[in-house]
Amino acid sequence: MRVVGVTIYRVDLPLVPFEHASSGPVTALQEVVAAVRTDGGIVGYGEVRGNCHYVTGDTPERLAAVASTLAPLLVGESLEDLALVLERLDRAVVGNSGAKALLDIALHDALARGLGVSVATLLGGRRRARLPANANLYFASPEDTARQAQQAVREGYRVVKVRVGLGLERDEARLEAVREALGREAGGGEVTIAADANGAFQPKEAVRCLRRWEGYGLGWIEQPVPAKDFDGLRFVREHATTPVMADESAQGPREVLELVERRAVDLLHFKLCKAGGFAPLRTMMAIAEAAGVPYMVGQMDEGMLATAAAVHAGAASRARHFEVDGNKRVTAQPFAGLEMDGGALVVPDGPGLGIAVDETGLTPVAVFGDR
Repeated sequence: MRVVGVTIYRVDLPLVPFEHASSGPVTALQEVVAAVRTDGGIVGYGEVRGNCHYVTGDTPERLAAVASTLAPLLVGESLEDLALVLERLDRAVVGNSGAKALLDIALHDALARGLGVSVATLLGGRRRARLPANANLYFASPEDTARQAQQAVREGYRVVKVRVGLGLERDEARLEAVREALGREAGGGEVTIAADANGAFQPKEAVRCLRRWEGYGLGWIEQPVPAKDFDGLRFVREHATTPVMADESAQGPREVLELVERRAVDLLHFKLCKAGGFAPLRTMMAIAEAAGVPYMVGQMDEGMLATAAAVHAGAASRARHFEVDGNKRVTAQPFAGLEMDGGALVVPDGPGLGIAVDETGLTPVAVFGDR
């Protein structure tokens, strides 16, 4: 099974707008899609969000350009040699995890489709058929945030994550509104309330906030300080009782190894776009598991295709938490096949990612080999 062609596409997905400390307002997802075509007529797809400069440094234009530079290297390669193909892809350019993840996902989808198995099976086997997702509550008034929390619990979510970083008083007003809205459910342990600062605080500021918020019983504080401040993460962990999770800091295997070695965090949050694909993501998981550090498999707000990739990665993992409903706010998209049930994502049976793609809804950017 050889690659005979690669097409790079663009598509903007409309969504219910959101905002958090690092993203600013986001009104649409600017996605880049790759299609890998084989000599047997199989097509594998990958999707990565382009407007996520605040996490990977990518823009849609940069992601598409780098993917177009790497794509010709795939034409003529055998999918049976996928590990070697991915190694060559990784060596071809430094960094650019988003473009590498885009092609890595498409290659895995093509190989799994060709073998007639799911991507989760290709990754070692499905450990669970449903992934309970976290509900993300973006910036809004305390009243609206409370309503979001109540709706999430009614839908079946059991972890509710409040975005913070608006300032102490505004953050506390929203946390208090959520706690009051959830009432006994949150206090009785049935629903976990967590917070995500997206790097908004300085270390001492984060500690002051967390000490004031001890009464909320937060399950964790995610990325309380900027991504590169590993010393700050450790400072927060050592001076506050709330568990500390790294997200933006946990970029790839090297960063995860350093975070573990420095005992800087209690939990880790992994995403395919940061890792550079399934292959490096599995390395990150192995490091965390060897060190006994629990981790979450998550994603950006993305379309259904990228969401399915995260779901398959999570299904084949030993992750403790999952944040894999990133397509939920998208109002229209050229993908179909992923289902949600009671706050949990149902792992598609396959083959491949189990997602149908309507290429007429995509705009071609570059074509290499056959189309």
